[in-house]
Amino acid sequence: MSNPTSQSRHYVASLTGLRGIAALFVFVFHYGFFNPGIRLDLSVPVIGNILQFPLGFGFAGVDLFFVLSGFLLSLPFARATLTRSVHPPLAQYYKRRLLRVFPAYYAQLAIILIFGAWFVTWQPLNGVTLIAHMLMFFNIGWDPVRPVVGLWWTLPVELSFYLILPLIASFMRPGKWMILLLSGVILSVFYRLWSADHFAAAPEGAVFLAASHLPGFLPEFLLGASAAILVQWLDLRSPGQPNVWLMDSLFLIGTTLAVLWLWKIVLPNGDSYWSGHWSMVIAPLALGLPLSLMVFSLYRGSRIGRWFFANPVVYFLGLISYSLYLWHFVVLQQADVVFGEAYTDIQGFPKFLVSFLLVVLVSTVSYYLFERPFFRLGARRKPSDQHSATN
Repeated sequence: MSNPTSQSRHYVASLTGLRGIAALFVFVFHYGFFNPGIRLDLSVPVIGNILQFPLGFGFAGVDLFFVLSGFLLSLPFARATLTRSVHPPLAQYYKRRLLRVFPAYYAQLAIILIFGAWFVTWQPLNGVTLIAHMLMFFNIGWDPVRPVVGLWWTLPVELSFYLILPLIASFMRPGKWMILLLSGVILSVFYRLWSADHFAAAPEGAVFLAASHLPGFLPEFLLGASAAILVQWLDLRSPGQPNVWLMDSLFLIGTTLAVLWLWKIVLPNGDSYWSGHWSMVIAPLALGLPLSLMVFSLYRGSRIGRWFFANPVVYFLGLISYSLYLWHFVVLQQADVVFGEAYTDIQGFPKFLVSFLLVVLVSTVSYYLFERPFFRLGARRKPSDQHSATN
């Protein structure tokens, strides 16, 4: 049997750019947290209305990250299962995953611990909490360890999916997969319902954190994987160029449905959304479906997607997206400490621009020093594999 790795996927620049948009959404969302009431639509020319949207819904960037991970990581496994070929070697797979996420994260953790209380987010760690941070074991169990940086809660969710993906790869055939997908959706709904009921009397935010372990987000990973199975199935049966007009239409449909869900369903529910509202219970399915449609259309050649996501600026944000995600919240906190009134006195769009450039600068340094060298080490492969996509 042949190894399908070299044929399993091709590099799509717009998907890298889409990761940059996901990271940008999360940055803008947290920028709004630090600067309540800001109106980028009034202060930013041309793109102000576009930037204003993620001030309220930027958390959806996390959902987009999860769908993308499910899609990109499932491509070689889906190809192997559909062609009855050998799956990618597990040792290589896990090596690449660990080298992808841990070096930049460990570097950030070490910097925060070394400089101690200078960082606003710093907290002392004893033996148990230090081990939990080393293993990304956050917000898990009845007496959970809270991460030093609050947004690290997403890291163990991603890591959990990395671990289980090879275990479910043999189900990546249309019939078996539909049963697994349906089971994952049902599990997610019941898990989120249980979280809403069990933590109803807990402090604000406890319901969402409890609901946000892997079972709660499983549909988004599985829907991303479903898109990967579909593109591989289509590539095997119809290897020709797909209809770009159809892909553009699918991209616009997916984008529109995602925006409508956030604007018309999530927004009207306000804070109740995070406390177990029905929309939170089904959110991974309701948001995962259109996001998967977007990812599918981008992989299959949507021109609109290329215009938006494959241009040099957005593509670069995609390259540094993981470091940008790790550092943006910390940089926004530390800017007051480092620059004092010179930073806090800036208002409106100039402050947004300064904040964004600071985040990009720190993220770029993190990418080139701590992320890229190890990722390249993990991505070493035979020459025949040089055109494979990476995540």
